[in-house]
Amino acid sequence: MKMLGPFLVIVGLLCFSTSAFGELSVEDLEKIRQIVDDVEVRLGKRIDDVEVRLEKRISEVKIELDKRITNEIGALGKRIDFQGHLIIALIVAIIAFVAVPMGVIVYQYNRNRDQQEAEIRAIRDQQEEIKVLRQRIEELERERLIET
Repeated sequence: MKMLGPFLVIVGLLCFSTSAFGELSVEDLEKIRQIVDDVEVRLGKRIDDVEVRLEKRISEVKIELDKRITNEIGALGKRIDFQGHLIIALIVAIIAFVAVPMGVIVYQYNRNRDQQEAEIRAIRDQQEEIKVLRQRIEELERERLIET
């Protein structure tokens, strides 16, 4: 209840003020329309300026990103080339560590086999010679037996 009195006084003052019963004239509406048009024009110019700045900034960022991407791709290419060369070097090293000893082993094996084959041929030749000499001894013994 205490608040109802001051509330009614304020409502009464607002209702009976001269501006509450005022009307807008055509001139007032034209002025408001002119102000709104001016604001639209200024906002349009600001929006155009912002668009131009955004397009400029976007193109700058694009150029910067293109440079960064190009540099990164170049760096990655160099790393890949280095790693490729490293892999090739490791493969060559592995082949060298395996192939060289294998080659030496094969060479020694072939040389030993050739020596063994030569020795076997020499032994066979000696066996043949021994056979021939035995036959000769047997013939000589037969001749000697026959002579005696």
